[in-house]
Amino acid sequence: MLNRSAVSPVQTAVQREAEALNFALRQIDHLIEDQIGIIEGYKQTMADLRTEERGQEATIEWLREDIANQESELAEADLLFSPDYDAQRQYYKQFVESPLTDEARRIVELMQSEEYRGIIVYPNAVHWEPIQRPQQLLMEFARKNYLCFFCDSGDEFVLKKIEKGLFVVSKQEHLLQALQTSHVLVLNSYLMQNAWIDNLPHKSVWYDVLDRVDFFNRYDRHMLAKHYQVLHEADIVTYSARQLTEYVGDRNDAIYLPNAARPDDFYYSSNKLPKAPDDLEPILRKNKKVIGYYGAIEEWFDIKLVNDLAADSRVEIVLIGHCGISTEHFPDNVHFLGPKPYARLKEYTAYFDALMIPFIVNTLTNAVSPVKFFEYCAIGKPILTTPIAEVVPFAGPGITVVNSGNTFKLTASFWKVTPNAKAHMQAIAQTHQWGKRAEEVEREIESRPCCLKVLANRSNEPYVSVFTATFFDLEGTNYYTGGAERYLVDLHEACQELGLRLDIYQYGNYSWYRKYKDIDVYSLGHEELNMSELSLDNIHAFNRRYLYAAEGKALLNFYSAFFQAYPNAAHPSIGISHGVAWDNPANVHANGEQFWTQNKRFIQGAEQVQKMVSVDTNTANWFQTVSFKTGQQMETIPNYVDPNEFFPVPKSHEGKIRIVYPRRLYEARGLYITLAVVDTILEKFRNVEFHFVGKGFEEDIDQVKKAMKRWPNRIFCYHREPDDMHLVYKEADIVLIPTLYSEGTSLSCLEACATGNTVIATRVGGLTDIIIDRFNGLLISPNSKSLRDAIIECLENPELRRRFGKNALEVSKSFNKTYWKERWKEVIREMINHNPIHLREAGLFGKAIEFCLGPGARQEVWMPEAVSCLKKGMAVFIRGEDGQKPESSFGRLQWVSEEAELYFQPDKICFD
Repeated sequence: MLNRSAVSPVQTAVQREAEALNFALRQIDHLIEDQIGIIEGYKQTMADLRTEERGQEATIEWLREDIANQESELAEADLLFSPDYDAQRQYYKQFVESPLTDEARRIVELMQSEEYRGIIVYPNAVHWEPIQRPQQLLMEFARKNYLCFFCDSGDEFVLKKIEKGLFVVSKQEHLLQALQTSHVLVLNSYLMQNAWIDNLPHKSVWYDVLDRVDFFNRYDRHMLAKHYQVLHEADIVTYSARQLTEYVGDRNDAIYLPNAARPDDFYYSSNKLPKAPDDLEPILRKNKKVIGYYGAIEEWFDIKLVNDLAADSRVEIVLIGHCGISTEHFPDNVHFLGPKPYARLKEYTAYFDALMIPFIVNTLTNAVSPVKFFEYCAIGKPILTTPIAEVVPFAGPGITVVNSGNTFKLTASFWKVTPNAKAHMQAIAQTHQWGKRAEEVEREIESRPCCLKVLANRSNEPYVSVFTATFFDLEGTNYYTGGAERYLVDLHEACQELGLRLDIYQYGNYSWYRKYKDIDVYSLGHEELNMSELSLDNIHAFNRRYLYAAEGKALLNFYSAFFQAYPNAAHPSIGISHGVAWDNPANVHANGEQFWTQNKRFIQGAEQVQKMVSVDTNTANWFQTVSFKTGQQMETIPNYVDPNEFFPVPKSHEGKIRIVYPRRLYEARGLYITLAVVDTILEKFRNVEFHFVGKGFEEDIDQVKKAMKRWPNRIFCYHREPDDMHLVYKEADIVLIPTLYSEGTSLSCLEACATGNTVIATRVGGLTDIIIDRFNGLLISPNSKSLRDAIIECLENPELRRRFGKNALEVSKSFNKTYWKERWKEVIREMINHNPIHLREAGLFGKAIEFCLGPGARQEVWMPEAVSCLKKGMAVFIRGEDGQKPESSFGRLQWVSEEAELYFQPDKICFD
């Protein structure tokens, strides 16, 4: 029988498949429920985050209000600007007084590799991007062959080349070190920049007023006071908007310098559009009109106007730039694309159909000249702008001015650029170009005497350098004709034979520059640093100044004397000891600590230099007692005499015996022990006369003059230039070298020996290396009794004088100048690695010219000539009634007084 309860295999398979499907559907339902739950959770999380964000925004807003209130209270108490300014100024001051950094050396190396007309710096105020007015001006001046530095912010040092002559620097304190001995034109548009500028010794300030002073952070009465200080002290004042005359009215010479554009930066071929940027493409695919804007989006942004424009469904609005306001009040067709590099702006503007400047009109925006307006004109598309004061005068075809709140319809005619509109905008763009703005400022630089120093930095020609205390006096008016100065003149001669130029740096009371023969001599002083007081602080400051002047620039640094290298030396370096210069009456020590304190500069100065050269054995022996290693390493190159110039001749003064004191007229050289014996000698020997030949201070010369009054026609006092000193020795019979302290192997002593004179010298310093007692002269104790007795002995014994003179001549042959030069050249070759740098044919570079300004001289005539000479690398010395004070000098531009003596013969141009 058939069993009806049995299930067929087919039916069972169908049921199983149905059950599986049902199970799968239930699983899907569960997954859907789970996903819905997750989505609801996400929605709740987003809602919570929005709530939290609103709470955070409220907190931020509360904090902003609290900060604003606190700043308002600080402003009322005038405590906003000064504390921060003073702290920054002190930081930079301490940095300048610190050792030269490796970063500063990198900048110096860069400066040495560049050829430039002048240096321009914009201290840190804004970032390099977005490119604004200061950046554009620096780019233009770089193209005029200026070396330009834009200081950016950053935690690490960066030195980045933007284009030829233009560099971006972060950590601007290193740049400050590198520029300490250069003259800089500083572009200043932000008052806090002056904390950096104040620490720059040589500067011309270009104060560029771009905004209302009360717009800036930290505004209080101290900031306003600083504004007026900078305004009155600045060499050039410019302002970008007419309504800023409120802040520059005190300067009748302030220049209205509105913003501008560089049209080439926005040019592209109409046949070849640049590729659309990725973030712009989705907007372009909507095939709607695009109104664009680039620049800061801050509280002055007219949100209502933008939203009114966005209400037109046919329009998309693109905003490029940093946004400092909330974006939640804008509709979906307003797109914030963030900041873009200046070089890429044309990739966006190429696809804009119109451009806008939606600024709220108020006192702040009316005092602004929008750079973008002139760039928009260069782009040549319809411009929509609110009526801010600097733009309204340009209203016309292609430029539509609309008031916020007024109904404005984007009609078809708005989008069209008619020929008149194109011509109007092109005319604006062509008239307002950054190149023309830079030309206008350059004309001001070249027409104002106070700004000529910008063109007066020294050339980058290779040289070797000397740091000495004095070659000229501190004012640069009087050449010291002592042995140390003559030594440097002859060292310069040795360097010349190697193809090297030797320059001298010295102490000074302002930034003067002089020439002696072919030697350039620079004062390291400036407005706030002079040697009116010989203090340790000043010594350290001048040491640091030389380091800034020479480090990374000089091929070789001579320290003459060696202790000028304390506390820091520029390398490669040679210290020269002209003898123990610290054996003076102050050299009294109660204990070892006092000895160390007084001699620290000498001991450590010798250790700072890489090589020590001494003119005598006395220095080396002294060092061996206190620093054996230094004494052992010291090389002795004795002083010298030129036998072709100094040689014996028959005497011609008919029975007279001439005693010559050929030294500087002051105590250390034995002036007063000599004056103490003249009366006795002249009374005893009627045929004797004394000749005091040298320079001295007025109080010392007065003492000689008193003796001359007592002994008319028996005592003489005069000065001879170094080139004429051989005549003095050739007329002498007895030469006195009665040094009390600070003596090496005296040039005077050697010259007296070479001319066959009887020499009486004290046993001080290196004189014992020259005079062998009773063989080629007499060595005496440094007092008037010993000097008197020695003179009398020589006067009473002609045969003794003859023998001393003969032997002195023989001894002098061991000190031949030729030997001295060869030894020095060997040392120099060794220090510069046997690679002397030969001077190139420099044309007018290094040449000097003197301008003589008569009573009728006209500035508009002589100034262009001065500018032309400075641009050619010439040094310009200007004297006359129309000139400035000597203290205004710098580098290759020197203002000299009517009576100032120049120790060389420049070409002259007279203006009358």
